[in-house]
Amino acid sequence: MIFEQLNIDILRVNRANDRHGEVGSEDLAIAELFRLHESRMRNLAADIAAVGTVFDPPLVRPFEGVYVVFDGNRRITCLKLLLDPKRAPSPELRLYFEELANKAEIPEALTCQIEENQKVINQILFRRHTGSQGGVGQIDWNDRAKLNFSERTGQSSKINVGAEVEHLLGNAKKLPDGNIPWSTMSRLLSSEEFRNRVGISATGRKFKLIHDHEAVTKALSRCLVPGFDGLD
Repeated sequence: MIFEQLNIDILRVNRANDRHGEVGSEDLAIAELFRLHESRMRNLAADIAAVGTVFDPPLVRPFEGVYVVFDGNRRITCLKLLLDPKRAPSPELRLYFEELANKAEIPEALTCQIEENQKVINQILFRRHTGSQGGVGQIDWNDRAKLNFSERTGQSSKINVGAEVEHLLGNAKKLPDGNIPWSTMSRLLSSEEFRNRVGISATGRKFKLIHDHEAVTKALSRCLVPGFDGLD
């Protein structure tokens, strides 16, 4: 496993990227990434422009004097367009990348993981992109892991209503066996109007009770009953 600093101009967006299948040129591969994932590509480009780098080294293979990207095609595409907005696949995207590039210092080289053996590359991609595979592949973080990270690093930007409800019911000894489904509870209480009906508020990124504690915990407990279809 070799890591080396490579210039962006000798990296090639993969024309046979598994995200879209084989196309005829690098420019067509770039266009396909935007056709399939434009909003995410825009967000990624904005993030790269904001931080000025890419933290996860792309996986590349040497080929005829250049390096073909096998993992990190979205990152490399964004870097290429930030360095040369004229390559954007539409006038709107060209303007978007020009505006980002004018406000940022974009690196012209990047640390990459270089692998020459295609079988090794395929094994890496299998473990990164085909699901957890019973623990062999990467396991995505659940809501609890994401909250733990946000709180540990101070990057939490919004209230996790499900976690707050669990904490409230736990202190009131009204928590059912096991953990409550945070994502389900957060979706149920996504409306401030409904949150107010059960006696809580999350405005101003602050979780607080707006009714009697006992009444609130009772109402929230009812929300956890299987088959719950709303408050009277």
